Amino acid sequence: MVVPTYQRREVVIRVVSALFVQSRPPLEVVVVVDGSTDGSAQALRALGGRPPDVSLRVVEQENAGASRARNRGARLARGDLLLFLDDDMLAAPDLLAQLARAHVDGADAVLGHIPVAADSPHSFLARGLERWAETRYKRLLDSGGALTSADLLTGQLSVRRDVFESLGGFDEQFTQDGAFGGEDTDFGRRLFDAEHRVVFAPEAVSHQHYTVTPRAYLRQWHDAGAADVAYLRKHPRDFAEVYASKRPGRRSNRLLARPLARVPVVRDLVATGARSVALTLSERRPDDSLTERLFFRARDLEYWRGAAAAGGMPDRSRFRVLCYHAVRDLAGAGRIEQYGVPPGVLGRQLRLLKRAGFRFVSLEEVVRVLDGTAGLPRRAILVTFDDCYEDLLSAGLPVLLDQHVPAVAYAVADRVGGTNSWDVAVGAPELRLLDAEGLRALESAGVEIGVHGSTHRPLTSLSGRPAELAHETSGATTTLTGLGLAPRTFAYPHGEHDATARAAVADTALQAAFTVSPGLVRPGTDPYQLPRIEVLRRDGAGIRLLLKVALAGRLPELDGRRLLRRARRRAGALRLRLGS
Repeated sequence: MVVPTYQRREVVIRVVSALFVQSRPPLEVVVVVDGSTDGSAQALRALGGRPPDVSLRVVEQENAGASRARNRGARLARGDLLLFLDDDMLAAPDLLAQLARAHVDGADAVLGHIPVAADSPHSFLARGLERWAETRYKRLLDSGGALTSADLLTGQLSVRRDVFESLGGFDEQFTQDGAFGGEDTDFGRRLFDAEHRVVFAPEAVSHQHYTVTPRAYLRQWHDAGAADVAYLRKHPRDFAEVYASKRPGRRSNRLLARPLARVPVVRDLVATGARSVALTLSERRPDDSLTERLFFRARDLEYWRGAAAAGGMPDRSRFRVLCYHAVRDLAGAGRIEQYGVPPGVLGRQLRLLKRAGFRFVSLEEVVRVLDGTAGLPRRAILVTFDDCYEDLLSAGLPVLLDQHVPAVAYAVADRVGGTNSWDVAVGAPELRLLDAEGLRALESAGVEIGVHGSTHRPLTSLSGRPAELAHETSGATTTLTGLGLAPRTFAYPHGEHDATARAAVADTALQAAFTVSPGLVRPGTDPYQLPRIEVLRRDGAGIRLLLKVALAGRLPELDGRRLLRRARRRAGALRLRLGS
């Protein structure tokens, strides 16, 4: 039994006490206190009335979200069955017996009925939840227990340990830093995709003691909007189901909430006002039908506002690709000086782009967009690195992990573990390249490895030599595959390509190829000549970088300070004209 809890001391005490009277001991209870400051851990440790066949373990962690708390509890638990129970779920005395019966009958995962507890604080939110719980219960009974991933709520979910571990547990990206939502639906989707047997056990009951305040409820719906965007980026085929469930076509959503959510300043002002009115009415006139209607309109606005803040519902919009090289200071390195971005600058650049509203996406998402099976959030960016210098692992990877930025790195197949001989030949200093072990370490950390030719020769110089061209494309792919890597895209050495080179890459069955020509990737762009924006030393981590990325690499040869000075001069001249 795993119970994550945050700031609910009195309720979680009741939840754990209810587990002490289960009709099917022995029982192991692991409570993970996720950064609570209300004395929950101390109160749980002092809890009396625990029978000898029930063990209770209380662990504490910094507030990191429900997913991490559940995963930690699962690692500490020793049983073959894991029951995840929320900290407001009061288990019926026979809950464990009912769940165990379903597992004995062959279920890999089981969920039951979760009605609202009769002694929950009276509110229109509790009434709404009660209606939802009863509707869900009747729907599942009438359909013979036909479940979808959206039904697999972690308020009460029992799963075999081996199944849980095979799926890698809950995705902690969904609820990191205490955010709300998405992790249970994601886990359910992966359960179904792996063809595990998931059943509904109507007799397995836990009553939800619902204490969520109107203010917290609105915050949850804001988080849910962002969580749905993250979920659809990961599971794009569920778009129609998830999108439709939020009733986007309802008049208030179509004409008000969704349009407002697209305009940042306006949406925040309107949301603040709507939230204030809704919360005031919920305090002063909680039983008024008008209060309920207005509150739920404010809720819808919070949802679409959260979705917009996360980049919006994924669609086949245009996106950008950044191209980096060395993650080090190459001052004084001659011809390659501009191709070194120190790790500190890289970190500031990524943070700046995030603050400007850009969203970093994975190659997997990009590939799905290219084949027309998914979409991306607005202002999407894919980060790539050419050549795979050693500093990418030692200096670049920590920055990427810290910023939660996925990336792709392109390796020169015949130079793995060697040096940048193509640069040394023109007077540049020698730099070490990652060996096979380093490339595999990158890949295991989430940086996908792609193909950058065999020797870094420009493919356009090999048009009349098909054997050598094949060696630089299909041969390079075979070499990297033989090192235990899984390349699926190509980056042209020096960015040079022509029709013959593109055809050679396409013949390898690689799914896309990148140039270093500036521009946006738009729907319909040839997947074998995708543009990239080269990020250079002189771009810094300020206005010049923002302009370069916003303009898709087509930045005039002016630095940011000169642009600012020019803008100030023009503004001053305008003021003089207006004053005269």
